[in-house]
Amino acid sequence: MIRSVYLSFALIILAAYSAEAQFWFLGQKAKERYEGMPFKPHSSVSFGAGSSNYLGDLVPAAGLFSVAAQTMRWNVGLQYTRHLSKYFSGNIQVSYIRIAGDDNYFSSTGAFEGNYYRNLHFRNDLKELSVSAVYEPMGNAENLSKRPLLSPYLYLGVAGFTHNPVARKDPSLVPGTPSLQSWQDLQLENIEGAMYSLVNISIPFGFGFRYKIGAQMDLGFDFGYRVSLSDYLDDVSDDRPNVLTSPSIYFIRSGEAFAANTLVNRIPLSTTSTVPIYSTGPDQYFTTQIRLIYHIKNKIDCPPLPN
Repeated sequence: MIRSVYLSFALIILAAYSAEAQFWFLGQKAKERYEGMPFKPHSSVSFGAGSSNYLGDLVPAAGLFSVAAQTMRWNVGLQYTRHLSKYFSGNIQVSYIRIAGDDNYFSSTGAFEGNYYRNLHFRNDLKELSVSAVYEPMGNAENLSKRPLLSPYLYLGVAGFTHNPVARKDPSLVPGTPSLQSWQDLQLENIEGAMYSLVNISIPFGFGFRYKIGAQMDLGFDFGYRVSLSDYLDDVSDDRPNVLTSPSIYFIRSGEAFAANTLVNRIPLSTTSTVPIYSTGPDQYFTTQIRLIYHIKNKIDCPPLPN
């Protein structure tokens, strides 16, 4: 009797083990079939907004951190992405980016005393169209619902943009209490004798990540850096110290009693002979964005109905 019980128990264990082995084998085959499925390209669209900063002759790299908060502006963008393969995507983006700089953000003493004395400022709104190649090291799943919870990426591209640097007139030129004046186009002033183009190219590159928040929705963060091919996003070039004369009222502003962009009283005026610190090379700018991303499902291919 006991022998029969042991034998029955052994047969049950053996049957269970056999069934488990079969299920594991079937699961592995299904996994192999899924992983071997060809990747089906799909698309996503996103809207983002965030901050923007500029690096150039009015904000040299050495002084960025001391004035980063004051010079920070904003940007917004729309992006279309085509996920072409498991690891590579391409996107096109339109952006509106505001950048700015002001010598009065620097201290009137110290390393940037010469910049403060110079008393230049600008604002520039860039309308940008970019195309980029994107690499996603964690890959895209064929099934949107199976995509990674967190997906980092790197990108490199090319962008074209239009721009128009502007500045305010000396507030003391108008009789009465100093007040903010309207923005004036600087390119038309021909301050440095260089009629630069208001259409230019930049090289964008950066990184970011997407965080899955729904079946077709992600929340993303993006950091993008642009190296422009222009040294006139701020209307100031590296050669400005060598320019001897200019008919423009925007060329020499060190004698103005009030900062044109902030109305800060600059009296007593500095008499320093310190040369301003300039930035070498083309102007640059960088952005951050928080993005809401929507993945577009592919259409399901159904077999044709029988006649």
